[in-house]
Amino acid sequence: MKKASFTTARGSNVHRTVGREEEEEAENPFQRLPDEVALHIFGKLSEVKWLCRCFVVAKRFSALIPLVQTVSFETETWNSVFRNEEGDLQLQGRKFSEFLTSILKLDLLPSPRLNFPDLVFQLKQIQSLNIEIPSHLNANNDSVFKWGADFTTILKSFTFLYAASLYKTDDKNDREETVNEISLNEINRRAQVKLDCITNAVLWLGTLFCVVPTYPMLQSITITDSNNKGVKLCLGGEKLVEYRNTLEIAPTIPSENPGAWTLGNMRVGYVPILKLPSSGYVMKGATILIFNIFAFDDTALLDAFAEEKGVFSEAVVQILEKHKGRIKALFNFCII
Repeated sequence: MKKASFTTARGSNVHRTVGREEEEEAENPFQRLPDEVALHIFGKLSEVKWLCRCFVVAKRFSALIPLVQTVSFETETWNSVFRNEEGDLQLQGRKFSEFLTSILKLDLLPSPRLNFPDLVFQLKQIQSLNIEIPSHLNANNDSVFKWGADFTTILKSFTFLYAASLYKTDDKNDREETVNEISLNEINRRAQVKLDCITNAVLWLGTLFCVVPTYPMLQSITITDSNNKGVKLCLGGEKLVEYRNTLEIAPTIPSENPGAWTLGNMRVGYVPILKLPSSGYVMKGATILIFNIFAFDDTALLDAFAEEKGVFSEAVVQILEKHKGRIKALFNFCII
């Protein structure tokens, strides 16, 4: 009789526990939502760090979250391999070419250095992916610069725009529009920032190279950096299809590509005073640098800043329209 009584009591406890869980679920309005609605909410949430938390809350959530189609996350990349161990930037042409060749080698692409959240690899239904990569730049927070690039399976072109200052035309009663010659220290600083930006562009290229084949249902991908110094990369529609097809034909970065990045493929220009009438700003000491492994034309330059709607986009247009003659070929040494 005692054994029967114990069994009955235990069964009663289990019944009460199950009943309590059912009551809690019944009291939770989110649990009563249809799967389609819950998925829509998770898609709006999108941030992986929040999806991870929801994933462990309930069995139902852990079954739904792998079906999420829109995902955003921040990743960490390690790029100290690109740093100059001596600390001083060598501006000789041969040294600069060696730098470009080294960062564009396939074995230095960031695929083994990307730190994606584990949950990302369980989400096989992703159609829209937004990635933010930390910006590793040796620059002051108030530095005025932007870089943009044209990405395929190779880094076809790269544009770097840097200004000593940016201000409204009516600031301080219209500052006197004179610019002193750039000091050697400033030249070196701009050169270092430029090299850091090229390194970031290669990291973005490696991110694309790793992510696109991983998610066959992917319809759009955006990549940004934490300091908003790179023009947002947006790849979707026909461009994404073309990129995926190119990867299938050539699943590795062409080995001859690094050799194409020489000083002969670089153009540089300097505009002491660059007026931006549409936005009402003025750039002082504007430097523009353009790399292109193919023919130089205005289209490549404009495409690099196609997703940039602010003063930098206007600056590129103004340089092409009014200061194009200042953009010169650079062969033997780096002056910015």
